Amino acid sequence: MNEIDNVAAENTQYVVPAVTAKESADGYDYTFEVPGVGKGAADLAVEGKTLTLKTHAGHKKPEGWKYVQEEFSLREYAVSVDLPERADPATLAANLENGLLRVHVAKKPECAPRKIEIA
Repeated sequence: MNEIDNVAAENTQYVVPAVTAKESADGYDYTFEVPGVGKGAADLAVEGKTLTLKTHAGHKKPEGWKYVQEEFSLREYAVSVDLPERADPATLAANLENGLLRVHVAKKPECAPRKIEIA
């Protein structure tokens, strides 16, 4: 897994999100933990065998706003994951809900398990 280390773009420091990867008979499932990120604030791209996630905080403090108490902050996340050789990047599907981005990528048809008849 390749991580984007504190990429400084427009004075932004990215945090690497927690990632879980699982393999099943038909493909690979990735779950990225990105609390506070809405659907419009996440960018997912694939180039070759590299899947890259970048998010941007959607909450901006109004002008003149002053916090009385602040115990959390919205973070911007970035991470890259190398997909397995058997993965078919053309089949990527993603869903973002409740701070979890779930990505599924199917295995190439020739890599799928199959039953072989014995003659």
